[in-house]
Amino acid sequence: MPDTLKTLFKRIQEGMEGVADAVLGDRAERLLDEEIRAIDDALHGARGEHAAAKARRVANEQHQAAITARIGEAEARVETALKQGRAKQARTAADQVVHLEAERSQRMHEGHVLGTQERQFAHVVEQLEGRLRRLKHQLDILRASNRLQRAQATVARRQPGDALYPEPAFASAARMKQRRAPIEGTGVTGQRKHRKTADDPAQAVLDRARKRITSSARKR
Repeated sequence: MPDTLKTLFKRIQEGMEGVADAVLGDRAERLLDEEIRAIDDALHGARGEHAAAKARRVANEQHQAAITARIGEAEARVETALKQGRAKQARTAADQVVHLEAERSQRMHEGHVLGTQERQFAHVVEQLEGRLRRLKHQLDILRASNRLQRAQATVARRQPGDALYPEPAFASAARMKQRRAPIEGTGVTGQRKHRKTADDPAQAVLDRARKRITSSARKR
């Protein structure tokens, strides 16, 4: 295969890889964005569950406090009935104390369960928040990378001819040399001669001397 065809094939292959990278980058961005939305929805739900668990735990504690107050009132009735010699009323009040203590014990057990649930939901919320922050950071990095790739692809497409990528410096220099070649014999030749004398100070001295000799000969 000629070298020119090899070079062209390589550039086409590299261009296809660039397109594939861009497609994959856009796909990855969409997937990350979808995952962020899913995590955000899950976080919203977890926060709601955590708030509900906290509300249930607080309500349970309030019930416990109310039952404790009722137990104190029942115990006071027991004492009053005993002091008054009313055994039946004392027994009834004592039964109420037992019933209320059993209810309070049940409420306390429920309170432990609700507290555990609240802590679990708080942990889930914390994990989801951390996950969401990491995903958003990854998405920011990916979007920046995709923008850079698209910018590079745009620059590459603006190159003249078949060049899909910025041409090497030596190629640009060679092209400039070819552009200058046809104009030799014009004013460019004088410029080259000027550069030659500038590079050779002795030659400049000789040229000036020749001019003075010629000028002096003409005056005679």
